[in-house]
Amino acid sequence: MIDFPSSLYGYAPDLAVVAPGSKLNSRCRFEWHDLEAVLEVISKSTRDNDFEKKFRMYAECAIPLYVIIDPSDRTCTIHSRPTKTGTYTEQETIAFGEDLVLPLEGREIVVETDGFPRAEG
Repeated sequence: MIDFPSSLYGYAPDLAVVAPGSKLNSRCRFEWHDLEAVLEVISKSTRDNDFEKKFRMYAECAIPLYVIIDPSDRTCTIHSRPTKTGTYTEQETIAFGEDLVLPLEGREIVVETDGFPRAEG
């Protein structure tokens, strides 16, 4: 569980990368400023939240990387350089089958995407 700064958003990321050395708060949760990356897998039922509401909230919270994994398009889009106005100024899209490289503070995580499930067309 992640505590975000506004009680208006009760979102839990599909996957979050927490910075090394981060500690749980008094509610036994990490806080938004401990996150280095958030990954969301898109489905038909969550599409609007992931592309609009979560996109805006993660940027406003200054989450450095927001990755949208879209089985319909068979792509991963890495959004970076968040702004306080709720946008990311850079994005890179890779196709399933290519390595998803997450450049984090002082290290990187490489995720092989060849086994990612594809949505039927």
